[in-house]
Amino acid sequence: MNSLFVNLIEITTVFSVLYVLYLAFLNTLTFHNINRLVLLSLMPISIIIPFLDTLFPSFSSNIIDIPLYDHIPLNAQLEVIEEPLTDTSFNTYTVLITIYWFVFSMFLLRIFNTAKKLALLKNNSIIQQKNGYKLIIANVPEIFSYFNWVFIPQYKSEQYDQNIFAHEKVHIQLKHSWDVILAEVFIAFFWFNPLLYSYRKSLKSVHEFQADRGVLLNGIKTSQYMQLLMESLQINRPNNLYNYFNQSILKKRVIMMTKPKSKPLSKLKYFLILPVSAFLISAFTPSIHEDDKFLNLREVKEFITIPPSLFPVKNATKDDISSYFGIERKHPKTSKKNIHNGIDIKATPGTPVLATADGIIAKAEMEGNWGNLIIVTHTDGYETWYAHLKGFNIIKNQEVKKGDVIGYVGSTGLSTGPHLHYEVKQNGKHVNPLGYLE
Repeated sequence: MNSLFVNLIEITTVFSVLYVLYLAFLNTLTFHNINRLVLLSLMPISIIIPFLDTLFPSFSSNIIDIPLYDHIPLNAQLEVIEEPLTDTSFNTYTVLITIYWFVFSMFLLRIFNTAKKLALLKNNSIIQQKNGYKLIIANVPEIFSYFNWVFIPQYKSEQYDQNIFAHEKVHIQLKHSWDVILAEVFIAFFWFNPLLYSYRKSLKSVHEFQADRGVLLNGIKTSQYMQLLMESLQINRPNNLYNYFNQSILKKRVIMMTKPKSKPLSKLKYFLILPVSAFLISAFTPSIHEDDKFLNLREVKEFITIPPSLFPVKNATKDDISSYFGIERKHPKTSKKNIHNGIDIKATPGTPVLATADGIIAKAEMEGNWGNLIIVTHTDGYETWYAHLKGFNIIKNQEVKKGDVIGYVGSTGLSTGPHLHYEVKQNGKHVNPLGYLE
């Protein structure tokens, strides 16, 4: 599976677990400021946790040094390229990634269009300054706020309820519009997660609870304020990108306004986030050292093949080798002489590339002139390198067995034709792969 989708799934998993925790234990508490902070923190936390092993890598004595790859097969341009094999996984990935980015673009476009429409509406309306706020007298159905703008219907321009205006001022003072924009961008990236739409509602609910409390602190009676809410229900489908005075969560707002304040000891529930986060961190961080993994592999005899011996390209033979180990070549672009440290195997693009021995994926990503590169570490100090791949069929730190499909032949990086560049190292030194191949 492509690393982008793996990252999206991991972030979605962390976010979903933490948000369900919020719904189960924190949603009904009256600590609205804390709840807002918790909800906002779910976004960065869910992004950071899956990448902790990358942001803070564990140091190992077994460091893989990747030199600049500067070899191009001399006869690459002479190869006859046949019709590519059908690569189902690649085609599926292409369809999925196209759908993903298309929907993502639609969400971002919606955010942009809303901002554009409001800006145009403001420019075509009467603007008044009042106590640091901009009152926009416009053709809108009801009062709402967007950043420091308060839109007021034309039919209410002469007389509007000051408590409704005070409600919108709280939204502006607490900068709720920034929360909404951040949440909408997050939703754009992870639109496939159904919990995000409930999350959006939870965040806007907290905004309304804070605004309601701000109005009530000004001295208005709760019963009078609730009556005002009941009289402002004509907006059936408020826009999610700005704040309407009358949201569809009226029942929750009434319950929250009349509910006794949560006891101070209830704040201890927020500490539940810590053990759950610790569990998620442990789930996404390798729990054992790479060397320990190899010790475990040695205990399972059927998992071990030493040295790497399987031919790395499916259905190919030694007759398909186009460039051999140890040959001195002159780089066609830099004219620099170099020794070929592996073998090149010509193959049709999309041909499966096989793990030549049991091991662990140490690297699987684009790496400069190497193109898409896979490095597999094996027991007894062996490493196998697979360069110029079209795509991957594994992820980093995954265990693989001899014969597993780990990628597909391609021509990425500094390559003039489709082939697999294959290397074998033992204890950091290059060895001739032909000495091991079956």
